Amino acid sequence: MTTLPLFPDLRSTAKKDERSGTFVDNMKLPIHRWFKYSAGFSAQWVESVLADHIAEKGEVTICDPFAGSGTTLLVADGMGIPSWGVEAHPFVARIAASKLLWHTSAIQLRDKGNEMMERARKGKKSSIKYPQLIYKCFDENTLNSLDKLKSSWQTLDDGSSATKLVWLALTAILRPSSLAGTAQWQYILPNKTKKSTTEPFVAFANQIALMGADMEEYQRKADCSQANLLCGDARNFPQVQNRSVDLVITSPPYANNYDYADATRFEMSFWEEISSWGDLHESVRKYLIRSSSQHASKEKLELNDLLSEEAIAPI
Repeated sequence: MTTLPLFPDLRSTAKKDERSGTFVDNMKLPIHRWFKYSAGFSAQWVESVLADHIAEKGEVTICDPFAGSGTTLLVADGMGIPSWGVEAHPFVARIAASKLLWHTSAIQLRDKGNEMMERARKGKKSSIKYPQLIYKCFDENTLNSLDKLKSSWQTLDDGSSATKLVWLALTAILRPSSLAGTAQWQYILPNKTKKSTTEPFVAFANQIALMGADMEEYQRKADCSQANLLCGDARNFPQVQNRSVDLVITSPPYANNYDYADATRFEMSFWEEISSWGDLHESVRKYLIRSSSQHASKEKLELNDLLSEEAIAPI
């Protein structure tokens, strides 16, 4: 007779489980790896939750009210599952929306990318005055190349899916092309330099090749995206009908002192959406749940008024 242990042996699964809620392993997965978002979470964990739920319940529609860079929605697409997502950070929502265009023709992506590079190589340096953060993070030659690619994209931007995808490709290569180091949570550190960088045109060509290959791989699993992504408030999205969602899978903001608005300050500065750290409040932070009282200071919130709110009575 075999006696079962009272407690399971966790040693064999410790390494996998200790990272099961993180974005780390996503950087090996098609589509997910197009942009490293520090606040993301594990696609493999989402897939396992969905697989268990489908095995028990059958067909399912899911929702992620804090969609971030699209992890939950992309997993659902790969499994042929309809999904809804809501993301309040406008720039992060744009990244997620671009990823969800994986069903676009890879040939169109490559053609648009090649056209963009050819035009950029012939182009001249623009007269744009970038925020100081950008000048601190790039040497002159690198910034000139990135600026030409950006100007080329702006000229070619026709609102097509291919154009949105090459926008993401250019956005994704900014950090690999920069000398600046990054801290935990991907905060940019201009005063710390990396050992190596990738020349922008090389990085862009490699990114287009990667994205094209990933799109073709995903297209072998599904014909089109079934995701609906909303840029808005997770407390109120009437586009989703009552009782139309079977399962909610999400990774909400935590009380971890992480500035979610600052996650893409570097990229937003390059695209001239902000000119300084202070601009983040009006552009992004006021739409988000703050994870620290430091980030709520601009609102001058009154503690006594907040504590009297009916919504927090249970706690």
